[in-house]
Amino acid sequence: MGREFQPGDAGPTETTNSVLEVFQALSHPVRLEICQLLMARQYSVGELCEILDLKQYAVSQQLAVLRKAEIVETRRDARHIIYFLSNDKVRRILRVSIANLARPAEQADIAEIDRKQQAGGFARVR
Repeated sequence: MGREFQPGDAGPTETTNSVLEVFQALSHPVRLEICQLLMARQYSVGELCEILDLKQYAVSQQLAVLRKAEIVETRRDARHIIYFLSNDKVRRILRVSIANLARPAEQADIAEIDRKQQAGGFARVR
């Protein structure tokens, strides 16, 4: 068998704290849903509010947590702030999690997102 896990095996404390921050950010249902939406394309806060059926302050609060955890970033488009999933490692974590835990129909949706992303289909906001 392999050796036992030792306290220092996880890496430096900073790494552990970074991992914890990411998983804490993803552990909230609204933040997780936001990340899943942002895997497919970029959205303004208003668009996210409409899709999630939540008030702007509630969505903005969740986006602030995701920004602090360095999962999403913003860019300005005229009068709108556009959010996008900027952390490729988190994208991979979500993709693997969905692939392993989702029902077959949802897995097909992720395969389509992956195909579009590889083809460069997410370069601009629609």
